[in-house]
Amino acid sequence: MNILSLLYNLFIEPLQLLFEFIFSVSYKSIKDPGICIIILSIVMNLLALPLYYKAEMIQAEAKREEEKLAPMIRHIKDYFSGDERIMILQTYYDQNNYHPLMVLKSSISLMLQIPFFLAAYKMLSTLELLSGRSFGPIADLGSPDGLIVIGTVSVNLLPILMTVINLVASSIYLKDSDLKGKIQLYGIAAIFLVLLYNSPSGLVFYWTCNNIFSLVKNLIPKKASADRREKIDPVYSRVFFLDGLFIAFFVGLFIPSVVIRSSPLQFTDPFCLFDPSVYLLDSLSLAIGSFVLWSGILFYMSSAKIKRVLSVGSLIISIVFFIDYSFFKIHYGDLAPGLIFKEPDMGIDHRLLGSILMILVVSLAVYYIHKTIWKYAVCLSASALIFAAVLGVYNVKDIKSQYYGFVDTFGGYDYATIKLSENERNVVIIMLDKAVGYAVPYIFNELPYLEEQFDGFTYYPNTLSFGGHTNLASPALYGGYDYIPSAINERSDELLVDKHNEALKVMPAIFNENGFEVTLCDPSFAGYSEVPDLSVFDDYPQINTFITNGRYNPMKEDEIEDFAAIYERNLFCYSILRVMPVPLHELLYDDGFYNYPDGIFDRIFTPVFSSDGNKMMGYDPEFMNSFTVLDSLPEMTDPEVTGNGTFTLLVNYTAHTKSILSEPDYLPDYFVDNTEYNAAHADRFVVDGQELAVTQYYQYGYYSTNAAAYIQLGEWFDYLREQGVYDNTRIIVVSDHGYNYSLMPSWKRDNFSSEYYNPVLMVKDFDSHGFFVSEEFMTNADTPAIAFEGLIDDPVNPFTGSAINSDYKYDNDDLLVFDSDVYSVNENHGNTFVPGPWYTVHDDMRVIDNWEFVGVW
Repeated sequence: MNILSLLYNLFIEPLQLLFEFIFSVSYKSIKDPGICIIILSIVMNLLALPLYYKAEMIQAEAKREEEKLAPMIRHIKDYFSGDERIMILQTYYDQNNYHPLMVLKSSISLMLQIPFFLAAYKMLSTLELLSGRSFGPIADLGSPDGLIVIGTVSVNLLPILMTVINLVASSIYLKDSDLKGKIQLYGIAAIFLVLLYNSPSGLVFYWTCNNIFSLVKNLIPKKASADRREKIDPVYSRVFFLDGLFIAFFVGLFIPSVVIRSSPLQFTDPFCLFDPSVYLLDSLSLAIGSFVLWSGILFYMSSAKIKRVLSVGSLIISIVFFIDYSFFKIHYGDLAPGLIFKEPDMGIDHRLLGSILMILVVSLAVYYIHKTIWKYAVCLSASALIFAAVLGVYNVKDIKSQYYGFVDTFGGYDYATIKLSENERNVVIIMLDKAVGYAVPYIFNELPYLEEQFDGFTYYPNTLSFGGHTNLASPALYGGYDYIPSAINERSDELLVDKHNEALKVMPAIFNENGFEVTLCDPSFAGYSEVPDLSVFDDYPQINTFITNGRYNPMKEDEIEDFAAIYERNLFCYSILRVMPVPLHELLYDDGFYNYPDGIFDRIFTPVFSSDGNKMMGYDPEFMNSFTVLDSLPEMTDPEVTGNGTFTLLVNYTAHTKSILSEPDYLPDYFVDNTEYNAAHADRFVVDGQELAVTQYYQYGYYSTNAAAYIQLGEWFDYLREQGVYDNTRIIVVSDHGYNYSLMPSWKRDNFSSEYYNPVLMVKDFDSHGFFVSEEFMTNADTPAIAFEGLIDDPVNPFTGSAINSDYKYDNDDLLVFDSDVYSVNENHGNTFVPGPWYTVHDDMRVIDNWEFVGVW
């Protein structure tokens, strides 16, 4: 951050956020940008009115002081010169407690206008929402008005009207002023005319409204008053500024650092690493500007009585902010990129009363402190400031430590190469995270050509996962039945992360030891890191490891820049949300826009869905990061004649996201409208009399991404056929778990749904043809046994010594499934999984009566 950016964050950005909030809130109700500009002008002028009133008092005082000293100053200048004049003037100034810089007081109103003007200019001159929107005779608020046309020349009327009103208001304000003051204000009016003449008419209209407000204000007679400097106990000033600093460090450093520290890689990129702690400079400087500088200006320009109120109020606000953040914690779900909650529920309900009671109790407590032990409030405020600053700095240190660890671990990633032998056997496992098994028949029914592309596959609809989330369910997929949740918990003297990493190594280690060339792409939660820590495979230098997620996204560079801009703003906005009373969260969160006005008009990186699921605007970056990997599989594939076989594991998250895609090709587009297609093909959701209950936008979204994954895989399979490596390749398409999308109502009982535990499983063996459906009871823990079958005799887990087969499934009538929803590895990272509900199931996992709750442990 350079010095200009710092100054902008300190003085301009706080005002710009206030502008954006007022405009956004009014636009949601009125939907007319012209009227919203009028409201914005009125509200901002009313908020700034006390400052301007105080500034006028200071100017009047400065003028009186100058007039008082002027005769003697003229006398000294007439009779003395050179160094003698300077020394006498300095002595005279000292005798009268005057400094030449005090002349700036006469320009304080102008100095106040500059940041307000710059904030308005930055927001309204770039506001896309105004483009093409009319208001009265103004055809386009996003362009110069051009209201007067003379021949081929258009004249912008609004800037001229703005200047005329400004001159009238200035002449009224300056009726008793000297020539110097008049020249100053008239000159400013001329400057504004030049600066704004070719500006968007929305901006000029706003400033015209400001000038009208000033004109009305100047027409109202003012009662002359002196700017009396009342004495005030210095405790009030110290408490106010210490509280301001505490809030600034708490909101601008501590809370954002907690967010970044929880997942630093969300705020950077493994292919373009940069230190995410830089965002804290923006949030901290913005907080200091809001709660120290601008609050300090307000405090300085207030009367002694108001200062006392502000000081007591600052202590109340500090305590309320701390309690709201620390004790009124509301879990809105995981944060997606851009600080968007994935599926938040921000209903007010009973929390409104709790928030009111808390504020009342805090206010009474502070009132008691003010009346009894106010002098100790300085200690309280100073302690709070030290607490916020020290913890914030500690978090920054940890963020930097993690970041440099990422540089060592993730730096220098190559593009992935999937090597397939043209003459030996290949095994490929495509792990489609969160792909649901029960959707396959409906997708293949809608897109029958997929059966031809998936020639040789057997689909297993009766497939079970042993957990409903990746950290619980994927170890069994990678390592077999040694790693189902109950077996992992039995090894209670080992860390979960170590057992998870061990499971990831089972198949690669065995294939590697048997002469296969092994390639791993994005192994899930390796090192319990969201971006897999590939260093866990350092003991196997022959194994090729890659990160592919996001590598092939053509929007990546622009996405990184746009996310950087979002984080610079929204980290501060998110922190404000977290410290505010819960009933205000919905207003401040604003569906993830954080009251950014153009968010109403356009959202690129957090798409907008229609409620019926027919339309979407914008791209989902998570989907694009994963989808483009599947789309790039042909260019990643390297068929060649080899002396040994190959094993490839590719983890992909296309089906993990929800995104409305252009049907029937299920491709991403900026504007998607499937209204006609969905109406004409509603019967595609009925197969063998069983209806897939797709009605909501999120259901369409997840169905779309599942379909997109199979389409891209089908195209890759066609490419493998062209290259002559399809028949000699065993392919397993499997997921770690299903998910409850409420698509299969018959699979639900009370609050339990077996949809969570139905992962996709499709297997193509060597030289197989046709597309088959098998009702055999399978689990995704069968994956290793299927992968080794016929290639490695009697495979043994090199870490546990257990045989790798499916005997566990046949030896147990009831299989134990873990129904925990603690899916965060940051929370669930001990030796055993956090306790949760357990169920047993037998025979057919799709039949809800086959499930039985057996307890919580």
